[in-house]
Amino acid sequence: MELNKIYLGDNLEYDIDIVPDLIFADMIYENLDFRWVEKYWRSLKKSGVFIVMTDYHTVAQLKLFMDRLENSNFINWCIYKQEWGGVPRTSFPQKHDDILIYSKGESHKWYGNRIQIPKVTAGTKLDKKGTGLKTPCSVFDDLGNFSTISRERVKKDDGHNIQWQKPLKLMDRLLLPFTDEGDIIIDPFFGSGTTGEWCIKNNRNFIGFENDKDSYEIALKRMELNK
Repeated sequence: MELNKIYLGDNLEYDIDIVPDLIFADMIYENLDFRWVEKYWRSLKKSGVFIVMTDYHTVAQLKLFMDRLENSNFINWCIYKQEWGGVPRTSFPQKHDDILIYSKGESHKWYGNRIQIPKVTAGTKLDKKGTGLKTPCSVFDDLGNFSTISRERVKKDDGHNIQWQKPLKLMDRLLLPFTDEGDIIIDPFFGSGTTGEWCIKNNRNFIGFENDKDSYEIALKRMELNK
């Protein structure tokens, strides 16, 4: 298996012969088949980190499943908030994704200084350290909406946006604190390639798996443009 390469096909079909430092998976949200979780968890190095994005369809079942994995250590349940799209007539609108973060064992990398954001109390007596900065909380309501007209959006040949793309600023928040330059990140649901672009720009290595041929082709082009 080669670093910085995308593999076309089902992520369960491949033998993982490289030990990753981190797994990042923006999974198919309504799929309750967690065999891939167990497979990629086994491949993860001791003290490595496993990050999964999902939503209300699967987050409860997924957390119960991951809590039972061998050497599973729960770190965070994060919320990525975006307030755009339709509003239901009879319920609160679902405007967020759920992000579960685990480590394999109790020890893991953490560089909170890399993702500091401004404090409301900056410049006052309540800013005890005097930096004017803080580590963001687990509800990411400061990243703003990923607009459908953002310049970062990846488009299909017909001009439509590719579905489920995540912004690079979200990847900064999730991947910078848990990895070093040269680390290996595996993405079992590579999609349009945001993880790969982030890795190229931040001197990390990646391996991606994508089952949809159109998304795979788009990701290949995106990686070539960012080399």
